[in-house]
Amino acid sequence: MKRKSIIAIVMAAVMALSIVTVFALDYFVPEDAVSVTTRFFVTDPDAQDDEFSMVSEDGELVINITDNTQIYFEDYVPLSDDCDGLTQMVREVLFGRTLAEVLDGRNLRVIFEESDQIEPISIKVLFETAVTLPEVIGDEGLNGDYIGIMTLPGEIDGDDFDSIILNGELVVNNEILEDAPLPFEKDGIVMIPLRVVAEALGYDVSWNGDLRSVQLGVAIHLWIGDTEVHFGRMVPIEISTAPIISNNLTYVPLDFFREVLGQTVYVFEGQVVIETYSDMM
Repeated sequence: MKRKSIIAIVMAAVMALSIVTVFALDYFVPEDAVSVTTRFFVTDPDAQDDEFSMVSEDGELVINITDNTQIYFEDYVPLSDDCDGLTQMVREVLFGRTLAEVLDGRNLRVIFEESDQIEPISIKVLFETAVTLPEVIGDEGLNGDYIGIMTLPGEIDGDDFDSIILNGELVVNNEILEDAPLPFEKDGIVMIPLRVVAEALGYDVSWNGDLRSVQLGVAIHLWIGDTEVHFGRMVPIEISTAPIISNNLTYVPLDFFREVLGQTVYVFEGQVVIETYSDMM
């Protein structure tokens, strides 16, 4: 996807998220409300519902999460009080985790009444790295089609969009690929080791040294140095940059997995995430 298109999507998303803000902040805060900002951990790591306890990093504060707790990211994307499907998308599709798993170990700003430090009024989940989240807002609003990028949180703006932070982890369908070759950034594009990810998605991968080409399954062919990917008898698919060889491995741009293989792809808190979803809503 071209940079201008991404920025346009982001601007549209920001406008849509201004509506979300109303839902995220629509609660009463008493005059005696106080706040604590620190890292919290879930006391029961096996918690599967939306009611569980968390303890602060220093062990001095225990809070109970209930259905009444207003929870949202610092850019006001909600994690509670379902907003036309957005919360469900964020928590179940984008992260593939329970609410407890999303909050565990995170830096939180917790607001509560001074007289009641057990039941928080609201929790703001703070961003700790530059992240991008998948788009769930399309032309038809919150129930629209998947597009690509939802928000640029923290201090990132349009000029800094290509500053991508990677920690080396590749996650395919909620599984971290242990000992996988490292992804890297090249000219603002995230490059992914093809074989290890394609095989994790179930594809047979073969290399033709004479043609310097790779075949996935029986129908997908790509060539080193060529941005066109052939998929059976279809018109060739253009990807953002040509496959390359690095450390004797074939690397492709992240959008190869979206444009050619139809996967959901994004970078979240340093992880490169590739997920298969047949029904986004």
